[in-house]
Amino acid sequence: MPRPFSLQLVLDLTERRAEAKSRAVKLAHAEWLRARTQVVRMQQQRARYNDGLSARLRQGCASDVVQEASEALRNYQKRLAAGTQMIESTHAAWQRALDVWQNEKKRLEALQVLAQRHVLEEARRDEKQERRLHDELASKAAYMRMPSQQRETGFLFLESGRVDG
Repeated sequence: MPRPFSLQLVLDLTERRAEAKSRAVKLAHAEWLRARTQVVRMQQQRARYNDGLSARLRQGCASDVVQEASEALRNYQKRLAAGTQMIESTHAAWQRALDVWQNEKKRLEALQVLAQRHVLEEARRDEKQERRLHDELASKAAYMRMPSQQRETGFLFLESGRVDG
């Protein structure tokens, strides 16, 4: 009967932790992509606003419209700077989560190798035990097939009186 893998509980816990870390990596990656998408949208909005403003300025407009436009452009610039900062922070968080997951994955792989070695060693041990039992049964069967004279002494006495070994 094979012995259980002594680190099975640790292996199971490590598998669960690696799965949780994998989900965390996926969430962090999604946050990074979301931040990038928001910045791209802001850039597109600013470009559309600039195009509209350029058209109005070519036609001529009042100074208060120009001041309002420059304030709006400054707001776009602040929001873009904040968005860029968000991209950098979410990317860093994603990389940290990825590093943690990779370390956990290495640990899991090491434990899986140990579990596989344990299974192989137990199979070898069982095979060796089976061979011993088979050899023991074979020797008992051979002993039982011996004539009764030979069983008692271990030698077979022939009728001529000689001892054969």
